[in-house]
Amino acid sequence: MGFAISWLAVSGKDPQQVLQELQLHRTGEAEEFPESPVSAAQLPTGWFLVFANRFASPLVTDSSLQQLSSGCTVISCQVEEHVMFSSATCYSNGKNNWQVAHDAQDSIYHLSARGDLPPEFNDIYVSLKQEQDDSGGDKSDVDYIHDVPVSLAKAITSFRHDQDIQCDSPEPFEILTSSNSPASTKPWWKIW
Repeated sequence: MGFAISWLAVSGKDPQQVLQELQLHRTGEAEEFPESPVSAAQLPTGWFLVFANRFASPLVTDSSLQQLSSGCTVISCQVEEHVMFSSATCYSNGKNNWQVAHDAQDSIYHLSARGDLPPEFNDIYVSLKQEQDDSGGDKSDVDYIHDVPVSLAKAITSFRHDQDIQCDSPEPFEILTSSNSPASTKPWWKIW
């Protein structure tokens, strides 16, 4: 099993406003790990995290991020480990500032990077490329380049999908519901 997830973190906007703009609602329920379809957490660095247990979630489309980033900064990250794809994107004030993506289906060394990349990018890339080289390059069983976007998003927000949040709460993730998919919607398999 591997992760197939999407998340975004917002700095500079009230968490309740973020949820309202994304048409998400608090349930009052919490969990230790983000196992629900959508959850949120306040990160110790001040960023507000919205986590979706779905790759390519509608929450992280370009149009959603552009709208949400009005008056603030939004970092998004997507991971699909079944095909070893990862990406990180930054929007600020409605503008896409940068994007970094890795797709191992193109090459184990594939990495596209565009925009005004943050200063942390270069050190992260050089370090992980060296690990890839040292482990056998494109013949390696490990894909270190996959970690470049993930590590970059963590360097900025402090969140990484496969690590615990450093906080006092044993259940830092609040379960959310969406206005777009009310609980009364019947399951996909139910035809009556």
